[in-house]
Amino acid sequence: MEISNKKPIGTTAGSSVRAPAMKQVGQPQVAKLLTKYAAPNPFTNASNKPTNPSSLRNPHPTSAQPSATFKPGHHKQPSFDIGKYDGGLELDNEKRGERVYGEAAEDLALDSSVSTKYRTREWSLHDFDMGRPLGKGKFGRVYMVRTKVEPKYIVALKTLYKSEIVESKVEKQIRREIEIQQNLRHPNILRLYGYFHDEKRIFLMLEFAGKGELYKQLSKYHRFSERRSSRYIDQMADALIYLHSKHVIHRDIKPENLLIGINGELKIGDFGWSVHAPGNRRMTLCGTLDYLPPEMVEGKEHNEKVDHWALGVLTYEFVCGFPPFEDRNSTNNTYRRIAKVDLRFEDKEVRLSEDVKDLITKFSSSFVMNRRNACP
Repeated sequence: MEISNKKPIGTTAGSSVRAPAMKQVGQPQVAKLLTKYAAPNPFTNASNKPTNPSSLRNPHPTSAQPSATFKPGHHKQPSFDIGKYDGGLELDNEKRGERVYGEAAEDLALDSSVSTKYRTREWSLHDFDMGRPLGKGKFGRVYMVRTKVEPKYIVALKTLYKSEIVESKVEKQIRREIEIQQNLRHPNILRLYGYFHDEKRIFLMLEFAGKGELYKQLSKYHRFSERRSSRYIDQMADALIYLHSKHVIHRDIKPENLLIGINGELKIGDFGWSVHAPGNRRMTLCGTLDYLPPEMVEGKEHNEKVDHWALGVLTYEFVCGFPPFEDRNSTNNTYRRIAKVDLRFEDKEVRLSEDVKDLITKFSSSFVMNRRNACP
């Protein structure tokens, strides 16, 4: 399945799942995975429908426009109460992080107002009303904030401490993540609107995903219905088609890296392991074990098809509640099952339709076929 330049076509409800038929990326139709239920179009009317895959999904306004960075849509978006600020940034700034100097300081002096491609207005922390905390990341906190300039958009402000980035030796990875995400425009990819820095921190202005983390939803319900799963996988496939057309390989597709927007749409929200690879061949071992394909666990060269594999694993976890190759007692057994593509449908508590089994099997068998074709 060549996601980088083809799209599956949907079926009607009740039809069996079959191997995806392919379409060119340039056509405007939303990609359809062939599940038991035809996944609904996330754009409910013609006026909301994007004209191309790179259409802009706007942040949530509460009044008028702050800069050329933000462009209000045709329809009024709901306003939000940003909640009470807990003073976490000030507390963190006293207890953690130090100034960095020299080459590291230059590498991490990141500011979208001087970007060569998507230049924004100049931003600082004083330009925002601080709201409630949304979560914590490895390098800092995430807050809901509102711009003070009109139209007072609500965004998620993510903090990264420079000294901790340097200590973890991920300066290049952070720069790459920001450069990749800033250039992406797709309704199922979390938008990066801008970024700025001070002496100790980098701040990312991210699209606010109103319904939070998909992982929390999956933990709450244990698993999703096939209908709900089909909607998410459809949107995920469309986002991957777009990414691969831009020569971007995500390499870490998993529920923890997915968010749910205010209208219930899925959004890819973390590009920490992503890479721009026009040659489409990589050797780095990265990502999360349960979602790694055979090539990566064996330390072999890989390409964008690692994301196709992860989409199959994601489908399985959505409908079953756990990854297909997981062995909680032995990491080595997980590696072994992945390498052998040891796919099983043995959980008696989970009754899957033959259609969804067929879809998941086709994801893995397509990957195995591509491996064999690549052999000399």
